[in-house]
Amino acid sequence: MNDRPLGGDSMNPDLRKMHSNLVALMRSLEESIDTAPTAAAITAITEQMVEINTRVTAIGRVLLTQQTEEIARCAKAVAEAMPGIEGEIADLQDCQRMVRSVAALLGTVDDAVRLATLALD
Repeated sequence: MNDRPLGGDSMNPDLRKMHSNLVALMRSLEESIDTAPTAAAITAITEQMVEINTRVTAIGRVLLTQQTEEIARCAKAVAEAMPGIEGEIADLQDCQRMVRSVAALLGTVDDAVRLATLALD
């Protein structure tokens, strides 16, 4: 078990940023429901919100993991993917492309969570 004191300074900055990015993505998806062109798009959006929320919770559990190069690479990949995904959400013309982009992003998040979990052991 990790006995480091809690607080902002003890949190892994890469995981903290990834957590913030995913929370922002949740907000964007939530706002996009009002302008979604079809019921199928709303369903796809809400399904992605469930998946993202799962990762937000998973990252929250490992925020105190030590910083590693592998986690930093994952966090950088997530940060770099965010503008493209935000653009796809804003446009929402190709719902399947948005779903694929979010799924790819969440794969990277899952890698970071896995690495962080291993670092805690």
